[in-house]
Amino acid sequence: MKVLFSQSLPFFLAHGGTQTFVESMMRELPELGVEVEPERWWDETQRGDILHFVGRPSSLLHITLAKQKGFKTIMTEFLDQPSSRSRKGLFLQRQVIRLARRTLGGLTGRLAWDAYHELGAMVYAAPHEWEAAKYLFEALPSRGFVIPHGLPSSALSVLREPAASQDYLVSVATIAARKNSVLLAQTARLAEIPIVFLGKPYSQEDEYFREFLQLVDNKFVLYPGFVSEEQKFSYLKRGRGFVLLSQFESGCVAAYEAAAAGLPLLLPNLPWATHGYPRCTGITHVPLGTPQSLVPALRSYYEHARRGSRQTFEVLSLREVAAKYLEIYRSLPN
Repeated sequence: MKVLFSQSLPFFLAHGGTQTFVESMMRELPELGVEVEPERWWDETQRGDILHFVGRPSSLLHITLAKQKGFKTIMTEFLDQPSSRSRKGLFLQRQVIRLARRTLGGLTGRLAWDAYHELGAMVYAAPHEWEAAKYLFEALPSRGFVIPHGLPSSALSVLREPAASQDYLVSVATIAARKNSVLLAQTARLAEIPIVFLGKPYSQEDEYFREFLQLVDNKFVLYPGFVSEEQKFSYLKRGRGFVLLSQFESGCVAAYEAAAAGLPLLLPNLPWATHGYPRCTGITHVPLGTPQSLVPALRSYYEHARRGSRQTFEVLSLREVAAKYLEIYRSLPN
């Protein structure tokens, strides 16, 4: 079995969860006997059995031609932003999609909305994202799967090692507006709660990143920058808790790392956080607002936050995740 991974956005333009997923699966699947390659758009001689799209393809033609060439098809989609919209927002989006289909005809093929009827399988990291795909795009219920993120077995082992606790919280994320890094930093300074921020911006010249840097005081807003994985795990194991105030996420690998380390999590009261993880007592949700409105919640959380002796919620190994994908590969229709 040979799987080709197709991803339209180059990693050198935007690092993050998609890159982590692709690299992880291309590393783990060969250990299960699956041959893998990235889709080489310039190579007309490339062959394979399965075309695995990561994200909806840019055109329905991509799927049609793949099927004509004998490929089975599957898509892993991170539907983070649409699935985090309000019920009213989702309803309006669905009405727009239906109206466009009726009035624009074949032009909507460029948006690949019909992909949800043509793909052999669709996989999502959280149940509410799969529900959004069915609601918005009428995805075929029989072809949908939910597989959460996983971590390397070595990471799971390291994150469970004991470590001396220190008095700070950890936030692991790209320094970007979507992650609300500035909001969290402002709140940390007002609340006088030390938070270690780990992550890099999409660009060193980004204005949002520069605004964040102005808040770094090495007392309540600590920024070691983009550290090695070993250093990141060390910060997590020694912290009291994990906090992330993103507007939307699709699972968020950093949250899985925090859970694997046994840290309690402070997350926003948004669908990605309230429906994206198993129900447990180790996750606290807070409504997003101004820094001033978030101060009481951050202080209360920090006062009670302590690393636990076991995972905050169950985190799969990447080998287990890859095995779930292999099961789907084997069941794909021709």
